[in-house]
Amino acid sequence: MFGRSNHLKNCPKSVQKSFRTLDFFLPRVKKIHRAEHPELMEVEQVTDELRTILEGGMDTGRTTVLLERLRNLTKNYAIPPDACPAYKNAYKALSQIDAILSTM
Repeated sequence: MFGRSNHLKNCPKSVQKSFRTLDFFLPRVKKIHRAEHPELMEVEQVTDELRTILEGGMDTGRTTVLLERLRNLTKNYAIPPDACPAYKNAYKALSQIDAILSTM
């Protein structure tokens, strides 16, 4: 996951920035919270697949499916009561990616 955002050069800068935020926070969140939130493993997998799709050129159909999966996994990016600041930042970044890509 780390260092891959530079391959998103054809995406809007705000999407690139949000992926950099995810690169920083999501591994920490997963390490700390995965026992209580096993969905984080799949969130990371779906996010990696989304990044791969975006790196190769935007496949709108697949992107839509992946964003819908992220919404379902995260309950529309709802912050759990036990969330640390890193968790909040990761979900905020996911929400921003979703908002931007959903309007493209």
